[in-house]
Order: sequence, then structure tokens, then C-alpha cells
Amino acid sequence: MLTADTLPWVSDEPVLFSDDFSSQTGGWRTNEDRLSFIGYSQGGFRLWVDLPDYQVWSVPGLNFKNVHLHTRAHKIAGPNDNLFGLICRYQNEENYYALVVSSDGYYGIIKKQAGIQNLLGMDELGYSEVINREDAANEILGICQGEQLALFVNGVQLIEVSDASFAYGDIGLLAGNRAQPGADVLFDYLIVINPSRR
Repeated sequence: MLTADTLPWVSDEPVLFSDDFSSQTGGWRTNEDRLSFIGYSQGGFRLWVDLPDYQVWSVPGLNFKNVHLHTRAHKIAGPNDNLFGLICRYQNEENYYALVVSSDGYYGIIKKQAGIQNLLGMDELGYSEVINREDAANEILGICQGEQLALFVNGVQLIEVSDASFAYGDIGLLAGNRAQPGADVLFDYLIVINPSRR
């Protein structure tokens, strides 16, 4: 079982990558059209999509094996029944892990493989009072270390699973909708920590 000691704001952890989105030089994929926005906005990185049951994401073009990913994010518009969080071991748009929460208190770890999405370790999204609701910000930590995947929210571990499908890949940010369109999420920063020295 992981503990809060693994949280990446511990000062002696080696940082592999960090971005506070104050400049547009981080290599992130951006895009804007009538149904989505992926890019820098309001001092952070914004993901908006106006299609039901659809997600958008961005990756900076990196390649890591074991990482702890930390971000702070909040809904700026759209439904509370959304999804947003972190991506690790991104191979391509059809193969990656996503560690997500929603603005109405749900969470889960998603594996997308060969274009098919499935939850890991549960049949449906879990619910937790730890997750801040509506437009309140959440501190999200995703751990991808060996076969271990874990999600912490606001300092509390919500789920830990094991999966060996992807051993390495890019990291990123993701947001999307369930039945109702309009998810609009702003990420304040991303910190990528190397856990191997612990």
C-alpha cells in the first residue's frame, strides 16, 4: 500500500519535468475548433470539449517509465459529471493509462488499449467525499511505477491497481464528458517526479 510519503511535494524528490504553463514553450499539443479547445489559457492549460462521451488530451512529447505526476485542476464551466486528470505511458491516441476524477466526486483509473477504454480494478467509477465538488480545485497525484498504478486526490489514496500492458510512454493531461457535453477544465501546473531514488 502506498502512503502519503510518496507525494511529490516532498522537497528532495528529483524532478524530471515541470510546467506552470506561464510560457508556451513546453511542447504541448494544442488545437482549437468549434467543438474543442486544447491549449494555454487563463494562466494554465485548458481542455474544453463540447461532445458527449468524448475526451480530449494533450501530451508534451516525452518518454518515461516510472513517474509520479502531480497537478492541480478545476472545472471552469460545463457539467459536474465530467472527467479530468493525468495520463501516463501514452503510446498513441489509442493506448495509454488515465487517472481521473470528476467534479461530482467520482474517480477511476482507465486503460485505453487498441482504442477500447476500460476501468481498472472496478466495474464503475468510485465515489469519494475527498474529491472537491463543482468548480473547487483538486490536487491530483498519479503514480505509474512498475506494474503499479495509483491515484491520490487531495493527499488521500483512492485506488491502487496492477497492470502490465504499458511499461513506458509519454505523460499528459486529459478532460472529457460523459453523457452531457461541455466539460471545461483548467490545469494550474504539472510536476513529473522520478520515484526510483526512494
